Amino acid sequence: MVDVKTFSKGKNKNRNEDYFDYNENYFVIADGATNKSKKKYNHKTGGELASRVVVKECLSNNLNGIELVNHINKKIQELYDRLKISEKIKDSKFRFTCGFICIKIKNDKVIVTYLGDLGFRINGTEIYQKIKQIDINNSKKRSEYIQKTNNVKGSRNYIMPLLLKQFEYQNNSQKSLGYGVIDGTKTPSKFIKTFKYNINEIKTIELFSDGYFEIPQEISIEAWEKNFEKVEKEDPNKWKKYKSTKSKDDRTIAIITF
Repeated sequence: MVDVKTFSKGKNKNRNEDYFDYNENYFVIADGATNKSKKKYNHKTGGELASRVVVKECLSNNLNGIELVNHINKKIQELYDRLKISEKIKDSKFRFTCGFICIKIKNDKVIVTYLGDLGFRINGTEIYQKIKQIDINNSKKRSEYIQKTNNVKGSRNYIMPLLLKQFEYQNNSQKSLGYGVIDGTKTPSKFIKTFKYNINEIKTIELFSDGYFEIPQEISIEAWEKNFEKVEKEDPNKWKKYKSTKSKDDRTIAIITF
């Protein structure tokens, strides 16, 4: 019997672009991103819509790796068609984007499909999280701006041209700063990671979004939230010790115990 404990909270009230769900053998965490048009669709952002599609599709088939990613991208394209925005999203900055981690139990194996910058930890020790280099660069630029001006509020606008420029790296395997996401186009295979474990070697898997800036030693929701509060006290605007492109983010933690 698998036990699942979760906690998720959006950075804004009544809105959360993170999403987690599971069934008997599949577990999925998704982190959607707001498209820069800021347009809502049925009162939801593109990031909210994308994360829900990703989770639904991961739970509804037995695909993994590149096959799973291709399938989800097709479903996102179908969403664009339904919303009648297929022409608009030819400009990458208007696409809905999402990263995710999908865990599937098949017989005696645990298969993990990874895309984006979320993270997971196996048995409280083995950690995998791939932060985009372009985000590291832009976070540094924001931090430098705040150091010079002490203008936290204006720092996001300062780096906005950089955030818009980074769309040329989205699903672009030819660029050194290229990164992969679900966005309804083709995601190059180099950005998709697949991990396999023997199920008898797994005791716990923790799935977490990048709204958590520090990983606790203890395996519990309380420990993750305690670390979150510590980070908020040490660096509430995320430009000192915990550099980010923004002060706050959605956060989700799911702990799966086998």
